[in-house]
Amino acid sequence: MPLFDYLCLDCGKVSEILLVGSKEKPLCKSCGSQQLKKLLTAHSSDLEEHGNPVFGQRETSMVIFNNVFVPWEKVFHCGEYDYSLKLVTRFAKTHRMTCGGTCKVGYMNQIIGASKLIQKYKGLEKATHINDQLMEMVVLRETGRACGLASATKGAEEPPGSGVFLPDELMSNVSKLNICNAFWKVMALAGDIGGGLIVTMPSLKELKNPEVKGFVEEFYSFGSDQPTENIMKVHKLLQHWTAGQHGVATWHGAGPVMANKIMLQRVIDYDHDKNIVQKTLNLK
Repeated sequence: MPLFDYLCLDCGKVSEILLVGSKEKPLCKSCGSQQLKKLLTAHSSDLEEHGNPVFGQRETSMVIFNNVFVPWEKVFHCGEYDYSLKLVTRFAKTHRMTCGGTCKVGYMNQIIGASKLIQKYKGLEKATHINDQLMEMVVLRETGRACGLASATKGAEEPPGSGVFLPDELMSNVSKLNICNAFWKVMALAGDIGGGLIVTMPSLKELKNPEVKGFVEEFYSFGSDQPTENIMKVHKLLQHWTAGQHGVATWHGAGPVMANKIMLQRVIDYDHDKNIVQKTLNLK
């Protein structure tokens, strides 16, 4: 008789459900809803354990469209291959602006916040090297934000008269390339602040295990007045962010680095820079 974890799409709670028959429909134990999603995990009950978008783990899937009917009025590209390049490049520069300049800024808010809480829990608020690391993380985050804003504000109506505004080609690619390295660095700094506990901490379920609960609360409280459960949850969140899939996903999201560089080679105009030097030196 299989035992599965189900996430309720109505109330957001996870239920561990034993299915007796193959035709039996699982029900949420919290609200009774049938709107459930089976979770492919060996853990149960605690979302913090196996990760999800709320707690910092990404969920990526492959979607296969096989024998799908699309009403003709919904079709926007059918055989017009002359426009394929424009379609791809317009999507790419928009995605690179959001992936590089805005999406990862929100991610870094989570990582910086968790790092700051860990510093507080461990009584290290006066540790100069940690404050320096946190400041560097903020600089990297705000640089990403600035690139995203520049991509948007320097954007233009494309094509003219369409009412559709797209980000600047140069800055959107710069934004993505900048965040590739910046996000890896932020994850590394957060991992240093969190320490080895980020990868070695026990399950939060040990707090419910009467045999070891006392030891876990003693060793993982760090002398803080905060509940050990809160301290472990913040470390677990940082574990999902820094030791999960985000680094590689950031590197390849909106196209790999080389794709960004190829596009930059196409759009960079060096004439302006050369003209400045020629004018400065009065070259003829």
